[in-house]
Amino acid sequence: MKKTDFDGLLAGLEDALAYAKGQPNPGTRETAVVVDRTFVAAARLEAGLMQQEFARAAGASLGTVRKWERGERSPSGAARMLVRVLARDPALVIAEAGLAGGTRKRRGGEAG
Repeated sequence: MKKTDFDGLLAGLEDALAYAKGQPNPGTRETAVVVDRTFVAAARLEAGLMQQEFARAAGASLGTVRKWERGERSPSGAARMLVRVLARDPALVIAEAGLAGGTRKRRGGEAG
């Protein structure tokens, strides 16, 4: 084994040990995305989805999506991640959810 390979392996192990101890790695950046009512509504509208379609794509009930958008609840866990993916790549989520027609922009104050 070359010394450079060994040094890289050792550095990786030291990073893993530090991570296990809860010590931050100075070379790592953490980006926090707040998925609140504004983010949820903006993601849905940008994707051109009605609340019912958004609920189907997110695997949530219509009532849950309405509560997210009113700020009564916030998506957690997998739902939060799915909303983030939807905001970044709506066509992917829409296609995977089997929603025909892809994204379409709506006009006016459509609430779904």
